[in-house]
Formats: sequence, structure tokens, C-alpha cells
Amino acid sequence: MGRGAAAAIGILLWVGAAADASAADLQSATTAYEGGAYGAAFAEFRELAQSGDSQAILWLGYLYQEGQGTAQDYAAAMENFRTAADLGESLGFFYIGRLYSDGLGVQRDAVEAVRWFRQAAERGSAYGEFALAQAHESGDGAPRDLRAARRWYQAAADQDYDEARQALQRLGANPE
Repeated sequence: MGRGAAAAIGILLWVGAAADASAADLQSATTAYEGGAYGAAFAEFRELAQSGDSQAILWLGYLYQEGQGTAQDYAAAMENFRTAADLGESLGFFYIGRLYSDGLGVQRDAVEAVRWFRQAAERGSAYGEFALAQAHESGDGAPRDLRAARRWYQAAADQDYDEARQALQRLGANPE
């Protein structure tokens, strides 16, 4: 499993742990996922999603993206991520950005990816903040702007995002 996939799973596990109202149902589905029972997890998340649970919808998008418990389907992933975003899930915006950034099911478009990362960041997603910082640091999809990169890395670091702390240290050691 690649570093991006591991981070994405960590994101979703963190979201699942933060759930409150339907925690037992989300917990059951998350436990099935963690145990490698992807088909069972997919079925449980789908049932929760049908009742409008935004976190379950987000998970469905991820399962479609990865092809876990179902056939890989980037269009279905995008549809679920958009629905989750429409329901206020900041990670929905982030995952849409990832699809554009990685060219999964859509033509790679760094500018469009940054647009979605910015929306996630502005809604307080540490992952959106980190992705936006990376874009500003590299100049991929956003103007190269180390001051903006530091600001967004700091926002993510303030949410205990370790990779953002490492990026800040790296930038501090190599100022331009």
C-alpha cells in the first residue's frame, strides 16, 4: 500500500472515530474495514449512506476509489465525494482534489485540484491545508509562494499533522 493510500485510510479512520450520533453503526462498518472485510464494510457503509450519513458517503467514495469491497469506479467515487462535500464534509472536498491531482477518473488538473484543496482547507481540513501548502511550495496548480506554503503547513501542524511539522522544519532549514 502506498503512502497516499495509508494516509487516506488514516484520514477515514480518524473521521470514523470522531463520529458521534451514529457511532455504533459507523464503528461496526469501520471495524469491518479494519479487519479486511471490505465487502461487509461496503454493504454497511452503503446502508448508512442511503439514510444520508455523510461520513458513510465519504467512506463509500473511498471504497469505490480503491476498489475495496466493490469494483473500482472513479466516477462513483467522485459522485460520493461530491455528495459528502455538499453535506458539509470537508474531506469530501479534499478527496475530489486528490482525484484531480492524481488524474483518477478525470484528466489530471493541478489547478482544479488546488481549487478543491482550498475549499477543504478553508473548512478546517488539515489534509486540505497540507495539500494546499504542498501546491504553494511546489508551484503545481498554485503560484509558488513559500509564505503561503508556510501558513498552510502551520495550520495543518496546529492540528497535529506530523508531516506538516516536518515540512515546516524542512522549509526553515532551506529558506529561499
